Amino acid sequence: MKVQLHSIEQAPHQVPDWHLLMDDLCQPPPARVARVLELGQRTIQRYNRTGKAPRAVLLALFWLTRWGRSAVHTQAHNDAVLLAGYVESLRRELDELRSQVEHLRRIGDFGSANEPGTVQPRRLTGSPRHALR
Repeated sequence: MKVQLHSIEQAPHQVPDWHLLMDDLCQPPPARVARVLELGQRTIQRYNRTGKAPRAVLLALFWLTRWGRSAVHTQAHNDAVLLAGYVESLRRELDELRSQVEHLRRIGDFGSANEPGTVQPRRLTGSPRHALR
């Protein structure tokens, strides 16, 4: 399974207009917006007057609004649920494989000197981080 947690395609297709973004950000002063975006204060005043700004500017502000934060939180939650399910499925598969190995050991124990199953597999415990050592 290939998991891709982030991608350029996850950028919002539609972004609220300038005035909605400013309303959601509680109408910050133009000087403050200009400082955050590293733009001139007159540029921000023009955006306030016309209600129009380049898409890149709208996208930058979008992630600071409740909608942007909600999108990030939702994606993080969904990624965590997906990966937790994936880890659980791998644990079930590992348990099944261990069961099969144990079954093969039981039916194939003839006491020969060169028996292939003499080494016990290491038991994984705790978080997956321990399994990678």
